[in-house]
Amino acid sequence: MNKKRPAEIGLSDTELAIRWQDGSENRYSLQELRRNCPCAQCRALREEPGVQAPPAPGPLELPMLNDTAASATARAAGWELVGRYGLRLTWADGHDHGIYTFEYLREEG
Repeated sequence: MNKKRPAEIGLSDTELAIRWQDGSENRYSLQELRRNCPCAQCRALREEPGVQAPPAPGPLELPMLNDTAASATARAAGWELVGRYGLRLTWADGHDHGIYTFEYLREEG
């Protein structure tokens, strides 16, 4: 048994809940997860100095999200495990490029 992997994952309208193999539990705000999307595109935009995010993402791209845009798009349609190391959230607007590693989620929890 790998104690660093989820035993159970739940998704509500506002949060992701994980019960880990070691018995601990964490809850994560979907708004915060969306704002900190780990995909290459979102990370690159967050690292650019002086980048201003538009108020909402375009239909095919996801700019770095400001608070208003993150709130408006922070509804998750589902999730799937990615290998033995993380999970991918599929957001209601179709964005699904970010993989949230179990290591990252444990640190954030």
